[in-house]
Amino acid sequence: ADASDADAALALVVSGEVEATQQEVLVALEHGWWDAATAILRSMRARGEAVGAMQEVRATATRIRDQANDVINLLRVGANAEETVVSCAFQWAQRPEFLYLNVKFSSRIDGPVTVLNVDKENVTLTNESLEFSAVGRQKPKKFRLNLVFNKEIDPELSQWSFASVGRLSFTLAKKNHETWPRLLRDKKKPKNMHHWYERQVTLDAEVKREAKERKEAREKAEKEKAAETADQGGSSPPPPPPVPGAPPAAPVDASEGGGEAQASPKKKPSKKKKGKAKGSKAKEEL
Repeated sequence: ADASDADAALALVVSGEVEATQQEVLVALEHGWWDAATAILRSMRARGEAVGAMQEVRATATRIRDQANDVINLLRVGANAEETVVSCAFQWAQRPEFLYLNVKFSSRIDGPVTVLNVDKENVTLTNESLEFSAVGRQKPKKFRLNLVFNKEIDPELSQWSFASVGRLSFTLAKKNHETWPRLLRDKKKPKNMHHWYERQVTLDAEVKREAKERKEAREKAEKEKAAETADQGGSSPPPPPPVPGAPPAAPVDASEGGGEAQASPKKKPSKKKKGKAKGSKAKEEL
């Protein structure tokens, strides 16, 4: 830290007057004394120290590198244009309740990402649109994605997050649970839009499995309800149908006590009434 310039710092390191430590490397990096920082790290590596585990040194060097890259990129773009605009490529898949978007910080879905990270990200969701903008951290590029959907979504139930490196993930809730014939209102397919086939196959399998489980649960509930109703009614089940070709059942003989109710015997006419009738007739003849 007492050195006046890069050459003086390197001379102190080479002479051994400066102890090779992580703190000395950080001082050299902050002053831009790259040769001195390199000499200290080589000395530490020669002693067998784990320089690869020096996270603070790595973070400082990465920050300085990114700042230098910003300057270089501005020189490449030119004096009249500080940034270029990239329309993000994206994939989409759906199920009746949700839309899924996989947004890439690149204009090509099959190419490498333009930047690994973005800053100043801004996401705006309405009932029928999505707007995204951000600025690349490694390159002075502005990333945008503007979509107008075919049908309405529910912004309150939708969410987004940074996914893997160089990507953004959206889960958008549909206002009405149905399968959309297409994603966007405009029937013309933009060049940066692609179908997310792998995710769609997984989602279709999930929807099919869930429909099957609901059907089985409904049938089970109906059977249980029918059995419960039969138990509460207390009615005996109907007799089984006759077997074809079987002889008819023999009638029950009431005299043998085979049944609970026996036929009442026929009453014989009273002899007194019969005699009285004959006497009356003879009297009339006389």
